[in-house]
Amino acid sequence: MQAVILAAGKSSRFYPFTNYSHKSLIKVAGKPLIVHTILSLRKAGIYEMIIVVGEESKIPSVVKSENLDVSIKFVVQKEPLGMGNAVLLAREHIKGDFLLLNAHHVDVDLFFNDLMGIKDGADAVLLSEEREDAWKYGVLQVEGQKVLDLVEKPKKQDLSSHLCVVGVYLFSKMFIDTLAKIPSEHYQLETAISKFAKIRTVLMIKAKQKTITLKYPWDALLVKNYLLNNLKSHISSKAKVAKSAEIIGNVYIDNGATIMEGACIKGPSYVGKNAVVGTKAIIRNGVDVEQDCVIGATIEIKNSLLQDGTTTHSGFIGDSVIGRKCKIAAAFETANVRIDRKTIGVLVADEKIDSGLNSLGVIMGDEVRVGIRVSIMPGVVIGQNATIGPSTTVSRNIKEKVTYYTKFQEVVEEKRE
Repeated sequence: MQAVILAAGKSSRFYPFTNYSHKSLIKVAGKPLIVHTILSLRKAGIYEMIIVVGEESKIPSVVKSENLDVSIKFVVQKEPLGMGNAVLLAREHIKGDFLLLNAHHVDVDLFFNDLMGIKDGADAVLLSEEREDAWKYGVLQVEGQKVLDLVEKPKKQDLSSHLCVVGVYLFSKMFIDTLAKIPSEHYQLETAISKFAKIRTVLMIKAKQKTITLKYPWDALLVKNYLLNNLKSHISSKAKVAKSAEIIGNVYIDNGATIMEGACIKGPSYVGKNAVVGTKAIIRNGVDVEQDCVIGATIEIKNSLLQDGTTTHSGFIGDSVIGRKCKIAAAFETANVRIDRKTIGVLVADEKIDSGLNSLGVIMGDEVRVGIRVSIMPGVVIGQNATIGPSTTVSRNIKEKVTYYTKFQEVVEEKRE
């Protein structure tokens, strides 16, 4: 069995992390997501993979730097022409039945045996789940387990079911012949599945648990939680942990990390290589601090993901995703809950998107610099290389390379005679 991993899209909805060349390069527990996906495939017993990447992608060099003990061929998709085109580019390397999946499916091993369990007599098996907002996805029309049709993003009023495909497919090689006959366009794959279901036997299974999605940057928090919940406790012999530090629950402390006096780390959490957790800092409820990060004294961080090389001082960071090499000064506060406790909306490409989350802090791109005493309202997105001046409250998105600050009026105090 081979797996074809799709990792060539533009990931435009994953702003402000679009500079990562692909969203699957965001790191969790010390490894890019695509590496976790490869490890998940290996756990499922798949050791031969084809990865479709974009032009000038960093994925090949990243994957080759890991000792993964699998066979991988890389195929370059020069233009973002959709998943169907990506599969056709990989065609010459596909030998027989193959598993097709997106690069962020770090949980694929949970579903592979179920897919294989009904493969006999079927020409394709699709993994699916019920979704309330099904009109945003590819919706299946089924009769029992047999797929009759796949309709991509139907109108809300035309919904015939809430059963959606989730980006994991098991195909026989003959599916490629059908795919090749479909005109090249963004939804070529979905159109081919629709046609294939009418001429061959296509089955579906419902996922027994919620599958991983990575459409928007805040989805990285859910991926993080899945991976941290499956991470075994470990304190490296090369880490330095003060005697007065508290390590509670499942916590992984990597090589070279330093945990200073009075720090409290509650699992599930990960502290990366050469990271520093300062005196009396509190890390709780699923925090991932990646390589070379510095977590300042007395800060509290809750359910957040911090990428390589970011430094913080005092304050509170909650339910946030923070990019690489950000420098955050003292008394930094992220508001992560609305006063009315409603779900938090995020402005993405001029469209207000309901995150579906009651708790969401800041989404901060790489190399952002933040002055002292800055507060940020829930769901704010900050572009890479932005600068935020001191004593500023940020209530709206900030684009990349923008300097955003509060202009103060000087107060002159004169003593009367």
